[in-house]
Parts: sequence; structure tokens; C-alpha cells
Amino acid sequence: MSITTAVFGEALFDLIALNDEQLSAHIGGSPFNVARSFAKQELETYYLSPLATDRYGDRLYDYAVAEGIQLPADNRSFLPTSLALVYTDAEGQPDYRLYRQSIADLDIDAQRLIELIPEGIELFHTGSLALVPSMVDVLVPCFTELKRRNILISLDINMRKGVERDNEKYIAAVLSLVPFADIVKVSDEDLLLLGIDAAPLEGAQQILTQLDNGIVLLTEGANGATLLTSTQSIARPVYTPTVFTDAVGAGDTFFSAFLAQLLRGQQEVADDNSWSEEALTQALHFGLMAATLNVEQQGCQPPSQEEVLDALKAR
Repeated sequence: MSITTAVFGEALFDLIALNDEQLSAHIGGSPFNVARSFAKQELETYYLSPLATDRYGDRLYDYAVAEGIQLPADNRSFLPTSLALVYTDAEGQPDYRLYRQSIADLDIDAQRLIELIPEGIELFHTGSLALVPSMVDVLVPCFTELKRRNILISLDINMRKGVERDNEKYIAAVLSLVPFADIVKVSDEDLLLLGIDAAPLEGAQQILTQLDNGIVLLTEGANGATLLTSTQSIARPVYTPTVFTDAVGAGDTFFSAFLAQLLRGQQEVADDNSWSEEALTQALHFGLMAATLNVEQQGCQPPSQEEVLDALKAR
């Protein structure tokens, strides 16, 4: 049976500084990575954010078509594609400067977004740079309509420094959207940026209390992931990669693969809309292995369902 999803949120270009004069452009954006991964997992996937009519927007459009991502007709914007300048700071760590004002992927209102939601979808995913104050009035009516249709909502908190000048307003916007979600991913770093300075597990439990019979996935980098529901806590370590290349897109790959496997196990859902421990554990292992396969390659390279299953058997 075909599983259909919809994704809303940024598709952008990372401009990586090679030196003081040269930049290298790479397709990115957390929600767009999730759409790519869903397609690789053989889910029918719609990407609903507008794409620009500039050269970068054309590249994103062509890339989505080549990846098998469904794009609504007449959903282009004359505003530019968002950019992220990536350079190395004094300590040798990557640093980012986001260009997110008057850009294409936010050029949409609530009515238009609701009109774009396909019939028969099982899950609507968003998060990251879509969770900004200016989008609350777009997402709340959308989430309300999704709830009316009994469609699952997944949310990747994925906080980013420097997204908004008013950081408190940014935090308030994210927290106001969390209660609409059924499945939330949050990292230990996200919790700190949200101003939650408790231990990561305690912070994730605080997020869980905002959900109605939902799931929270806490990721802690090399320390693995913990899945929380109102009745269950399942912690698992990462699968050790055969070689570590980079962690670009690892979180996006983990969450999207987890969601894909969970949706494939929908028959495990009980009448009270709670998931069985077996279905949750299988999805958690599946997502962790997908993330490991991703970090073994350069950049965000989500694996297919078959690749993940083969790796789980082999390792």
C-alpha cells in the first residue's frame, strides 16, 4: 500500500567558503533533505514550499523532479532562493550566516498552504527554519486543518542561531507550534537554544508533556537517541560507522527514516492511537542505521529502504 507524505519548509543553498574568494554551492535545507529521504524510502512525497524562479530555484526544481519528489503546479515565487554562508571560525568549526529575509520558501499564506495539502496523505512534516514568528499565522491554521483530517504531524525543532534578531520571540514561536505535533525530534543542542537547561532527558520529557499522546525523539549525537512516549522510554546507541566522513544531514536522515519505517508499521497502532513497543523499537533502529549510512558518505546522502535493511542484517 502506498504511503503519501507532504513536507513544508526550507530548500536552500549552502555556500561553503573554500577560501576568501571562492564559494561552493550545495543543495540543503532540513525539510528538503527529509523530502529527499522520504522519496528514497519509496514514499510518495510532496514538497509544498514555493521554489524561486531564479537560477538556484530552477536547480532545486530540477533536482526534486529527478529525485521523484512531487511538486504542486504553479508554486514558484519571484522572491530569491534562501542562502546559508558556511565558513570556518577561529576555532576551526563551521559557522553559518543565514540569508532568510524576503525569500521564496516563506512566500506563502495559510489559505494557499492548505489548498496545496494533497488528499490522502498520512503525514505532514515541517520544522527547522519554517518555525519562525512570521510563519506562526501560516502554520497554525494549517495544523488545525490537518488535525481535523486526522493527519499525523511531525516536527523537527532544529533550532538555529541567528535566525531572528529577537531570540525570545523565536523561542516563543517554536514552543507555540510544538503542541500541534504528534511526533517531535529535538536534540540536546536544541534544548539549550530553547532555554531549557535541564538534563537532556528531562528537557525532552518537558517537550513530551506538551503533546497529546505523542512521541518525542531526543538525539544526542554520538551518544545515540531516546524515544519517549507517555508510557515508554527506549534508548539506543548509534551504530558505529565503518568510516566517518561527515555528519551533514545525519539528523534529517535519522528522523525521516524513522518516520518512514513507523508509517510502514501503521498496522501496529492500537485503537487508542498508541504505538506498540515493537513498532517503535524497529523504527528507532531503522533511523539510527540510516543515519550511520549517511555519515559514511560526504554530505546528505539518505539511503534507500533496502540499503538500511541490508545493513541491519549485516551488522
